[in-house]
Amino acid sequence: MARSRLTPLDSSFLRVESPTAHMHVGWKGIFSPRSDPRHGWGGPSIGELRQAVSGRLRHAPRFRQRLAFPPAGLGEPVWVDDERFSVEHHVVAMSGAHEALPRARFDALADDCLSRPLERDRALWRIELAPMLEDGNVGLVMKVHHAMVDGKSAVELALLLLDMAQDADLPQSGDDWTPAVAPGARRLAMEAIADAGGESLRAVRSAARLASSPRGGVRLADTLRRAALAVSEDVMRPAPSSYVNVAIGPRRTLVHHTTPIKPLLAARKALVGATLNDVALTVVAGALRDLSLRSDRVPEPMKIMVPVSTRTAEETVDLGNRISFVFIELPVHLHRPADRLVRIQEATARFKKDDRASGGEAILGALGVLPDPLRDAAAKLAASPRMYNLTVSNVPGPRFPVYLRGCELQEAAPVIPLPDHHALSIGIFTYRDQVTFSGYADPAALPDVVHLPDAIAAAIAQLDQLQLTAAPAPPPLPANVRRITAA
Repeated sequence: MARSRLTPLDSSFLRVESPTAHMHVGWKGIFSPRSDPRHGWGGPSIGELRQAVSGRLRHAPRFRQRLAFPPAGLGEPVWVDDERFSVEHHVVAMSGAHEALPRARFDALADDCLSRPLERDRALWRIELAPMLEDGNVGLVMKVHHAMVDGKSAVELALLLLDMAQDADLPQSGDDWTPAVAPGARRLAMEAIADAGGESLRAVRSAARLASSPRGGVRLADTLRRAALAVSEDVMRPAPSSYVNVAIGPRRTLVHHTTPIKPLLAARKALVGATLNDVALTVVAGALRDLSLRSDRVPEPMKIMVPVSTRTAEETVDLGNRISFVFIELPVHLHRPADRLVRIQEATARFKKDDRASGGEAILGALGVLPDPLRDAAAKLAASPRMYNLTVSNVPGPRFPVYLRGCELQEAAPVIPLPDHHALSIGIFTYRDQVTFSGYADPAALPDVVHLPDAIAAAIAQLDQLQLTAAPAPPPLPANVRRITAA
């Protein structure tokens, strides 16, 4: 059976990883304690969580695999069974069973977990559990390497490991899994050469089919047009210099603000054609403006990278990355929320009309034909501060409650990884009737990030001004009614 090989996009997240830039996605969640006698009180023990995870691993085989690298850079890595796999290595406790952690201590331990890279010679994921917090809640941190999943499939994995019902049965652990013997260097090299030849042949045949058919020629020309637009609009336009693009270290902190989604939904109606994502980006622009003003910086526009899912309905259970990237100007310099929303809505409408996401996807797909050294250079250029100032990623979550062994998820803050010379990323996670904005940062390179939750709250409060500003003018008064004006 053919081994699953990383795509050039998947592998790019390995190429840009460094001792100071860890390419894992993840989330930090808070769960309410359970109060069902059938499951016990409080939160799950580490043993119970390990059993729950073990019982579901048969549905997620990638969780028991590691990467194997062909020698001499002959091809992208492949997934092979991890001979040393044990759930105990990947699901660990932050504290003792009866130790109640203060919330600040849990946050510090979560930051410590997120500050450590995943081991490349093991399965690329980790879960850390705080069975009991001082307020009675339960804390959990999960991280997965970006080479394994994108944001949307990370949510799918989280849902696979959580429960849809509060009284769900505990999965039975153990499925008699035995790891397959890993291939040696010679076998990896031969398979890589064979796969590379097959890919090149398929690419040539596909191009020939497109060129020889009228419809195919139109599709090819359209793809080239969208790719050219993506190059001119996104790649060739450099990002401005910014205080968020500085040298970073390995330490990370995750801050967040959770709010009801209702104000954002209401604000969406203030501008015809605006989306919830446009409003969320307006909030981010307002928060970054506030952050600049707090530090006596002149608010300047930023070029942000927005990941866009290209995953189809048939691919919802597949892992790997099915994403493209678009770039827009975030109008941090504009004072009024209404002006920021209009500017963002115009920018997002333009890249949708031009279909630059599929143009970016075509560019990313072309990485596969580059020789290995050029792939390395292309990946690092794409993740450089010349290309963009920061990532803002909107990850949709479930609209229904999910549970961790009977404990209902209250809020979850997403982790969007930081390449080198990017001190901040922002994640947006919608769950049930609320939305969480998170800031993931190097606290030494960007100490102001501690103020980001307050800045986000202030930007959301400003949405009321947006509604008033964008509200339609009142109807004219009847002729027989005298208008009274102030002197």
